[in-house]
Amino acid sequence: MRLGNNYMSEGLLNISERVNLAFHALGIIAACNGDLVPVGQIAKAMPVSALYLAKVLQPLARKRIVVSKRGPTGGYALLKKPEDISLYDLILFYDGALPKGGCIFAHRFCTGGGCIVQKLNADVRAEMERELRKITVRKIKIDLLRRADRHL
Repeated sequence: MRLGNNYMSEGLLNISERVNLAFHALGIIAACNGDLVPVGQIAKAMPVSALYLAKVLQPLARKRIVVSKRGPTGGYALLKKPEDISLYDLILFYDGALPKGGCIFAHRFCTGGGCIVQKLNADVRAEMERELRKITVRKIKIDLLRRADRHL
């Protein structure tokens, strides 16, 4: 018997659109090996509005993760090594820390600490954080290049 429909949408972790766009854009920038990449070129590859993507990337320029140059010969280039930028870093930057463990049930019956489900939730969160730290811009760059080779 199902008592409600309080399911998470699609997965354990829902990453924001800003993080998704920034991560993939940084992968595209990294694939260009230090060249300035125009925001329009990045946006076309994703596809997303160049204006919106520029708004997503500007905070990364202020944080000195990328360099941004305006004008017809402008674009974005990485200031940090792609292996030094993780998906976890971007989640922290745009969305803040992952939610702490807690009760995963809509209606709580436990009244004290030590709940086995809360412990499981905390363990899953810690493992998720460890895995997100391993996913770097270098890895998405390699993945993007591999997929591009298959479509040539």
